[in-house]
Amino acid sequence: MSHAKFLTRCLQLATYANGRTAPNPMVGAVIVHDGVIIGEGYHQKAGDPHAEVMAINSVEDKSLLASSTLYCSLEPCAHFGKTPPCSLLITNSRIPKVVVGCSDSNKLVNGKGVEHLKSHGVEVVFSEYPTLFRQLNRVFFCNKDLNRPYVTAKWAQSSDGYLDRVRQPDESASRISGPLASVKSHQLRASVDGILISAKTLNWDRPSLTTRRYQGSNPRPIIVVSSALPHMEAIAQLSSAPIFVGNVASLDGDTIVCNPYDIPAWLPQLMTYGIHHVLVEGGGRVLQSFFDSGCVDEWHRYTSVNTLSEGIPAPTLNASGASYKLGIDHYERGE
Repeated sequence: MSHAKFLTRCLQLATYANGRTAPNPMVGAVIVHDGVIIGEGYHQKAGDPHAEVMAINSVEDKSLLASSTLYCSLEPCAHFGKTPPCSLLITNSRIPKVVVGCSDSNKLVNGKGVEHLKSHGVEVVFSEYPTLFRQLNRVFFCNKDLNRPYVTAKWAQSSDGYLDRVRQPDESASRISGPLASVKSHQLRASVDGILISAKTLNWDRPSLTTRRYQGSNPRPIIVVSSALPHMEAIAQLSSAPIFVGNVASLDGDTIVCNPYDIPAWLPQLMTYGIHHVLVEGGGRVLQSFFDSGCVDEWHRYTSVNTLSEGIPAPTLNASGASYKLGIDHYERGE
């Protein structure tokens, strides 16, 4: 029997909670009896019941569970946290077979869920394509396996490879990308916990760093300070109180005092502020520093039809990704 159909449904269900489950993973589950889905659910947000619980509770005739198969995008948990372990509920429900998308590398789980199921006579089968399921929770796995936030870099550049022209603080930034790229960028902002720029970009451009062109929560601003301190009037325009990183001992608020360009040293500290996925937007030196540090997990590049001839160079990277047209812009995404 092919499991692809029902595992695909698990993936679909899991994505319904995109951006709302951190620090937990996104998980979907379905229960199948004689080839028909009789229950399904997904983890909606941290602290709420897990996907397996939602799926089991949704089954109207509980007597069918003893002859059904549970499909789950991620290995069921085996520990007591804010909710009881799902593996215990599965065995108590007498479900005889579980098909899992991928294992959970979280040290609290990491095989313990499968071990519990097998020790109680449950047949456990894993997907032949676990990469799809790990990709779904790439932020979660980065947090657990690398002990740091997942990092996405995003920028727009001219067709000849510049982020902006060389300008003075009182001059506005060059208009590079088109309106569809702007909407796509705000959609990306809505999917992260924090958005990072330099103090220079903050002072010169006065961005609000919001998701105003796409429905979703505003990410928390993270301001990297290397030399010049951020201006108070620029800070006041931000959507929420920022986290300052770098030479910031004199600043009030949440601060990480460090060498701002020793990124691997301070990046993990962002998770203490609830930042599990950070979007790096600029400026040019900050973007390049993240690539040079090896800490970029995903990147999005918008290339305009316009040229600037000279200016601030876009970051360089030795990678290629999927690309397509986005309005007047050429859009690329890579990992």
